Amino acid sequence: MTKPLGYNVCTMKMTNAAEKRLKHLLPQEASGFSVVGYLGTCRGSTPIINPVQGPADGQETMENAGILFFVNPDISDRFRDCEMDYDPSLFGKGLTATWPHRDGCACNHG
Repeated sequence: MTKPLGYNVCTMKMTNAAEKRLKHLLPQEASGFSVVGYLGTCRGSTPIINPVQGPADGQETMENAGILFFVNPDISDRFRDCEMDYDPSLFGKGLTATWPHRDGCACNHG
């Protein structure tokens, strides 16, 4: 019998560069990242994340590539469907997230 994990597995896509960067940023005393928002739109955003020991009240726990994410409920659908990447170049964007366009997005998709 399989023991329930107690969290959702993300369907997000994560590049190898993003996975390596997130694992590098996660201190040993933290169990995952709190994801509280994004700066940007579906076309490219910077996730607002912080290493933490566990979820805050109301956060949904997700896992991808062995990394735990504790996600605010108002962004959990976007986060679950996002693609995370990391660009370390001098003029790169750093850690980024993109997701499928949704109604109400400020990207002026048309």
